[in-house]
Amino acid sequence: MNPYKIRKMTISLVLVALFTISIVPAVNVLGETTGEEDINTVKRVIVFSADAFRHDYFEKTSLPTIEWLIGEGAKAAYNVPSNPSVTAVNHVSMITGNHPDVHGILGNTFYDWADNKSYSLFDEATDPYRDTNTGLHLLSTKPSVLHAEENDIVTAVFAWPYVDDGTTYGGAAPTYVYDYDYFGSENTRTNMGIARKTVDTIIAHPEIGLAFSWWPAVDSRGHYAGIDSTYLIDDLVKVDNALAYVVQRLQEEDMLRETVIILTSDHGMAPVHDTNFFLEEKSYFELAMNMTGIEPYIAHDAAFELLYFMGETNVSKVEEFASYLEGQTGIEGVFVNEENVDLDIFNADRGINISVFLEPGYSRNFGGIYVGMHGYLNTNTDMHGIFIAAGPSIKQNSTIAGISMIDIAPTALSLLGSLSDFETEGTVLSAAIGDRTTEFLNSNYVVESSISLIPVIAFFVIVPIINVIRKKKK
Repeated sequence: MNPYKIRKMTISLVLVALFTISIVPAVNVLGETTGEEDINTVKRVIVFSADAFRHDYFEKTSLPTIEWLIGEGAKAAYNVPSNPSVTAVNHVSMITGNHPDVHGILGNTFYDWADNKSYSLFDEATDPYRDTNTGLHLLSTKPSVLHAEENDIVTAVFAWPYVDDGTTYGGAAPTYVYDYDYFGSENTRTNMGIARKTVDTIIAHPEIGLAFSWWPAVDSRGHYAGIDSTYLIDDLVKVDNALAYVVQRLQEEDMLRETVIILTSDHGMAPVHDTNFFLEEKSYFELAMNMTGIEPYIAHDAAFELLYFMGETNVSKVEEFASYLEGQTGIEGVFVNEENVDLDIFNADRGINISVFLEPGYSRNFGGIYVGMHGYLNTNTDMHGIFIAAGPSIKQNSTIAGISMIDIAPTALSLLGSLSDFETEGTVLSAAIGDRTTEFLNSNYVVESSISLIPVIAFFVIVPIINVIRKKKK
């Protein structure tokens, strides 16, 4: 055979061999499978709540990491919040697996009859009854993290509403607590800042089996910029970036394959067209007071009001008061005493006399101008959030029906094998649970980290050699 052809063939074979060798690590990692037991072994569950991430926000922009998570796992059509659809209520519903009638947190602000105090999530809110303290001691049902601790599972919470540093439920608290004030003092009160602290803590303490982490930015942006603003889209991308950081770090530490990641939200968001709705300044409210001779204490919130008639024992007067509010402009529903049972917000210790829910589009001003709001009845689909789960024991690339907020805690505990005796109104999302057939890995990051530089070197070094040989041949 012609020596030139032999050399050319040899060089070609070398190039092919080098290129093949260079991509083998990526192919092996992507296609590698271990025993089914390893693939489906859950060592930890991390729940990330992207506040106010509405069920249809996926349509607004490309979110590659979230799209990958959906492909790797199960996505619910929607996530129905507890009434009222506000932050404090639903983060407690999520972590306890119960509605407000059981867990006792009735709003971002609510009144407690026994304490004769009004509790609020907001430090800046003040009124004659206000106590801005929040914490586990206010709950009337056990959070899933403390149930897990009792079952020898180490837990952690990051910025989670109503889980504060220094407060306990029944004398117990999660092992690791980084509350919202902590992130403020550390200047890391952002989606990425909380995500970094969450995953870095879990990597430093791999014994953590259950964690809850709150990402607040999408909610704030929706309130002040609106659900169709480019600013909101930017924050959706930031959620995706925060998730990407979590995935990368867990994968680098070889912890991803044994971790279930849940991305969810506490509620949705609706556009606002009337920001000057003050219930107590309306003529029909003044008429109700004048006609009944009673005046309520109001625990103010965004799109609903909780009315308490302290010392008033005449039920008929309360019912009459409510009749003047029903059907008025901007009001969707008025519920008196036990009528709140159907909304799952009638709590024996903190029972409200009247709850007033505004129509979507109306909002209390609180001195600011809102263009997006939540807190409306959970029958409004704009209030529906998201639920995505991926990892060991989660079905891949599957879609399940809509879920309830209270289903998340029992599902997380079930995945960890510690559901027994947990008191919950929710149910395990069995439609999302099943055996995995491949490892839980992010193919994009694997490919980027596994492809060798050898083909590049071959191109810039060996190809010129071929050209020299050709020139000499000529």
